[in-house]
Amino acid sequence: MTQTILRRVLCLSAALLLPCAAHAASHDLATFIREQDLDGDGKVSKEEFQRGRDAEFARMDRNRDGVLSHDEYVGDYRERLERDLRERPEGERAEMRSRQLRQADVRFGVLDSDHSGGITTAEFAATGWAMFQRHDTDRDGWVSMADVPNPDA
Repeated sequence: MTQTILRRVLCLSAALLLPCAAHAASHDLATFIREQDLDGDGKVSKEEFQRGRDAEFARMDRNRDGVLSHDEYVGDYRERLERDLRERPEGERAEMRSRQLRQADVRFGVLDSDHSGGITTAEFAATGWAMFQRHDTDRDGWVSMADVPNPDA
């Protein structure tokens, strides 16, 4: 079992205990599969995708109230961003941090579709499900490299 697969299995089995990388549902097909393929078989089923999204939501919902507050959502992104920024040249970090955190704030506003000040599980699921459907171009319930990317979606 590769390290990536092992880490994903551990993330799912201990979603409430381990700090695991969260992945939004990527617009890029290959990235989507790489990040959402929990069992490493090269394809993502609806059930597999939902398990990953549920674990991601649970991990981010630090106060366990079933809603992601702005602080939880953006704070989680900030932690992941800071880890990623360590790999960047120091001169790029401040500008990139500022730009990326502005984007996280915008994403929060989009995900909070009812403008309640928090992202519910339903709001979180809806955006992920839309991306799954975008990638499942043959509508077989699986996302794989056999799905032809739809540039208009």
